[in-house]
Amino acid sequence: MYSVLILILIPLISSILAFVSSKKWAGIIAVGASLISLFYFLILISGFNAMHEMTNNDSFKWIPGTSITFHVGMDASSIIMSLLTLLVIPLSLIATFTKKEEKKSSYYGLMLLTLSALLGFFSAQNPLTFYLFFEITLIPIYFIVLMYGGVERKKAVFEFFIYTVFGSLIMLAGLIFMHYKLGANQILDWSNLYYFTFDLNTQYWIFAALFIAFAIKSPLFPFHSWQVKLYSQADRHTMMIIAGILSKMGVYGLLRFNFVFPDALQQLSPYLIPLCIFGVIYGALIAWRQTDITKLLAYSSLSHLGLITAAILSNDITAQQGSLFQMFSHGLVAAALFFVADVLIQRTDEQSIMASSGLAKDNPRIAVYFFIIVLAAIGLPMTSGFIGEFYMLWGMTKVNIWYGVLGGLTIILSAIYMLRFYQKSMFGEAIGNNKISLPLRLNEEYVFIIVVILVITLGVFPKTWIDLSKFAVSQFINVKSNQ
Repeated sequence: MYSVLILILIPLISSILAFVSSKKWAGIIAVGASLISLFYFLILISGFNAMHEMTNNDSFKWIPGTSITFHVGMDASSIIMSLLTLLVIPLSLIATFTKKEEKKSSYYGLMLLTLSALLGFFSAQNPLTFYLFFEITLIPIYFIVLMYGGVERKKAVFEFFIYTVFGSLIMLAGLIFMHYKLGANQILDWSNLYYFTFDLNTQYWIFAALFIAFAIKSPLFPFHSWQVKLYSQADRHTMMIIAGILSKMGVYGLLRFNFVFPDALQQLSPYLIPLCIFGVIYGALIAWRQTDITKLLAYSSLSHLGLITAAILSNDITAQQGSLFQMFSHGLVAAALFFVADVLIQRTDEQSIMASSGLAKDNPRIAVYFFIIVLAAIGLPMTSGFIGEFYMLWGMTKVNIWYGVLGGLTIILSAIYMLRFYQKSMFGEAIGNNKISLPLRLNEEYVFIIVVILVITLGVFPKTWIDLSKFAVSQFINVKSNQ
């Protein structure tokens, strides 16, 4: 019998080995453990049956004498986000093999701790287990940025820490209040919450607490002031994980909890969706004017996460289906874009989008890979980015045509700033940097090839993922609608 708990423990135990190993062996252990975790995960979900809703549960009493339990398992949404985690983290680890840093062992050990915490977070099957891993993920990321970030990393990571802890405390208060209202003797589990309806006033308080926590974590406008600082100071391989996976924790949490406060969501969404759409446009316009690669990608992420959140808040099954698909797609694409940034900056020693001007002539392979990733980022048909955006905008339009029209501006604006980024970094007059013509290293080639295959395959053959995402969100909506 395969166990989700074992999946979480594989990288956790491996992290100890990485910490005490040499730099060379720590990297090998980290990549090996992440790939073993991926292989074990595929075996784990091979018997998944949507009709049974969940597979391979592990549940036991967390605090003796109470109804509080530790509960992990794999349902449809857990499978989607866990697979994203198990794809992005190995790719980011493989990418680090070109980096020369001190304390490499600690870097890999912390990466494996992050992998373990993220798997626990996405497989959590009750709010308190969810909260436990929500908190734990902060710890290794904090130390990775603090130890391996840029010149102003201390200020950036401190602001990130303060914001996130503040949001976490608000979430904890909301969960305690939820448990109190549910009843001290009731197990605070998704299955119990499915069939329990809180009064409207209680829903307002729970929604407010959780929404603020998730808006800070993603982040969403206007809770994003920490984002640009952290994105520009964190190691770019770490940013593959932060932008690719950690930024999805907030929107994933909102999707998981939305069935708890259906009435409050219906009452408040007409005010929050326009705010999210404003964040979409705001982030895109600021990204358009950026010349720093990491800042451009930070504001781009802010814009896309705003659209995903608006789709979730619309409470339409099509829009929410698209939001879950887009979490996966944007996770891959955002990680790929930060990998592109790393490839360019390693060859120019600058973060300006114009520093690599003329690269397409000297290094056409990078230009081709980069172009395919850009197409996925702007949502071109036949790429993964198109599927999620199409479903989100379609669902939002069914709720309110203006949501779809204004949300659709993200397609136009993202095309403008991403193509501008591509044009200025790949074409134009070469600046004369001798390193610009350095061919792709073998590990860089592997990362590019895998990402390109994934975004094209998801765009051309999306049915399995569409069906899985539809089932994931329909089980939330149908339970409440059938009460």
